[in-house]
Amino acid sequence: MNNKVLIDIKHLRKAFGDHVVLRDISTTISEGEVVAVIGPSGCGKSTFLRSLNLLEKPTSGRILFEGTDIMSPEININKMRERIGMVFQQFNLFPNMTIRRNIMLAPVTLGKMSKQEASDTAIRLLQRVGLEDKADEWPDSLSGGQRQRVAIARALAMNPDVMLFDEPTSALDPEMVGEVLQIMRSLAHEGMTMVVVTHEMTFARDVATRVLFFNGGVIEEEGTPAEVFGQPKSERLKSFLKKV
Repeated sequence: MNNKVLIDIKHLRKAFGDHVVLRDISTTISEGEVVAVIGPSGCGKSTFLRSLNLLEKPTSGRILFEGTDIMSPEININKMRERIGMVFQQFNLFPNMTIRRNIMLAPVTLGKMSKQEASDTAIRLLQRVGLEDKADEWPDSLSGGQRQRVAIARALAMNPDVMLFDEPTSALDPEMVGEVLQIMRSLAHEGMTMVVVTHEMTFARDVATRVLFFNGGVIEEEGTPAEVFGQPKSERLKSFLKKV
């Protein structure tokens, strides 16, 4: 793994009225890192993740993506988002399009690929997630785990520099969780930079290169999985790990 910083987060704060969700978050995400974001419900994990591509607009602070301040008013954030893949809890597939068309949509609409190139890419990515036989089926005919694998393929179609995962397995039945985590493990193995908000502690322990423990809108502790899981320092992290 090299040390090129892809995302540099400086003094990030987010408040909804009087309710402060993020209280001064500073950290970096380097190329090739797999950063797992863990912590109790309501601690700001998803808000932090969604701030990284401005789906949630921070109240103050700076986010530099590959050296560019994405919070600057001059920035075309949609252009930036082409390089930041996002996978949501609820898949967000278009129900009126086949699986293949779902994956083709963004590259064709944004002029990145011809229809034929996008179709070929869709098939290649569906092979990668083990679903090439589903290309011309509708999202509603797939299981939750299959739909989430399609959502990952769709995000990869733009060839992003980093992938953000917002609790990608939390809406799935337990037996479908493994198939999605397996795809994410293989992406990590291939060197994809990933930031993953997750409740899957085994994934965080085995796959992440770094773990951020959020509590009360701050990063209370961070380190390698061995440090965070094996030698937790704060009482709050110790009690959280006991419960999970």
